[in-house]
Amino acid sequence: MLLAGCGSSDDLPPAAGPDRSPPLEEAPAGRVVGESDGTGGEPVIEVVPAPATEALVHGGRKRAVVRPRERVLEVYDTETGELLGSAPAGAGPTGVAAGEGGLAYVVDTAGDGLLVFETTGKVRIRRRYPLPGAPYGIASDLRRGRLWVTLTARNELVELATSARPHRLAGYPTVRQPNAVGVDPATGAVTVTGDGELQLLEPGTAAPSR
Repeated sequence: MLLAGCGSSDDLPPAAGPDRSPPLEEAPAGRVVGESDGTGGEPVIEVVPAPATEALVHGGRKRAVVRPRERVLEVYDTETGELLGSAPAGAGPTGVAAGEGGLAYVVDTAGDGLLVFETTGKVRIRRRYPLPGAPYGIASDLRRGRLWVTLTARNELVELATSARPHRLAGYPTVRQPNAVGVDPATGAVTVTGDGELQLLEPGTAAPSR
């Protein structure tokens, strides 16, 4: 089973943690399964409490790392481990995902936004895209040009188009407290974890409602 997200919430400052999600107003899109011990036909699910705090960019040649406590994005040479540069990353960053052409996307949970960073040459922010609702989990699907972000204060999964100017395409109701999201690169299937449940969305089958 594809795990949705990685990392540890221990490094997240209080201001950058996900909001306390409200009760569900809509049924989650797709299919929802609970945690399993693997004996009932369902795969074993590991519910992960935090988004990924690092991602490989430039075809794996560089590593982009979010430092939530320091509120910065750092970029390292993957082979040598050398720090190549860093830049401020909003009011309370929590996760990062890779973009095309050396871009890195950072969710600023405390700042209710998505930050687009350039990691070619000097590390710098190129754009801030508003995402009200405590954005938290993040995952990219570069093969299909999609970026997925969870909004913990709205129990929502946002689908965006990847580029230097990402824009919203659709929103999907999720399980409560959607802390993490992952994408299967082979199929494009999306997984969301939250509140002890796993939500599965197959591309083209889950109708957006927002």
